[in-house]
Amino acid sequence: MRHFKISKGCLIVILLNLIGWGGLTFLAQKLYSDSDKVITSYQELYTTARGKENLSTIKQTLAEAVDSRATISSAFLAGNELIGFIEKIEGLARTAGVELNLNEPKTGTGKTPGLELSFHAAGSFAGLYRLVGLVENLPYRLEWQSLSLTLKSGTTWSGDFDLTIISYTPDNATK
Repeated sequence: MRHFKISKGCLIVILLNLIGWGGLTFLAQKLYSDSDKVITSYQELYTTARGKENLSTIKQTLAEAVDSRATISSAFLAGNELIGFIEKIEGLARTAGVELNLNEPKTGTGKTPGLELSFHAAGSFAGLYRLVGLVENLPYRLEWQSLSLTLKSGTTWSGDFDLTIISYTPDNATK
């Protein structure tokens, strides 16, 4: 068997190589750790910037909606506006030239939830037809449940109307 003799120079080269490879491994681990920290910091920065941008967009949308709030609120009939609404329907009946008998309104929870109104009107056919048109042009979402017109005598007609105001809020939820 042969024995290998290692010279001092060869030993120094091997040790330097081992030290070099150890140093490169240490630097690679440090670089990987630092790059991981940079990526995590970038993700946090991106998330924060995106959150601020979304918040800014929401604030801008809310600021733009402030002007529309009055318009949106006017499309809903609140419970505290019910008396004024009934007076408005009575005024529309006078404008149409018909007599109006309004039954007590009630809150409906059936097929179409909302405020249920029933009324009887008498007058000319043109007046009753005009009343229907005036009521339909109110700024609320309405649904006619039934509408019947009957010739009473001569040119006098009578009508029974059942209507549901879908855009009715019994409490003051729109304010």
